[in-house]
Amino acid sequence: MNFLNAMIFALMGTAMEVIPALFPSWFPRSSADQASARILWLGFMGAAQIGLGAGYVIRVHVLPAFASIISAVPSGESIPLPAARALTGN
Repeated sequence: MNFLNAMIFALMGTAMEVIPALFPSWFPRSSADQASARILWLGFMGAAQIGLGAGYVIRVHVLPAFASIISAVPSGESIPLPAARALTGN
């Protein structure tokens, strides 16, 4: 998978999540509890596709960028603090 594939996965998942809200007449509620198996399936698969796309982008792009930022911060040097002053009641 590459970055373009990950973005397409995420966009397709987003479309799968949004289509039932935009076109409710395409998904008739036919069960006893007025749920639509089509809506449930699109919601589950949309979340899975968004998770796959976002997971790839985080693993390949965000985590290495975060690691390079963290490694750029010097860890061995300490910043000298100003001398502490005693508080007086004056």
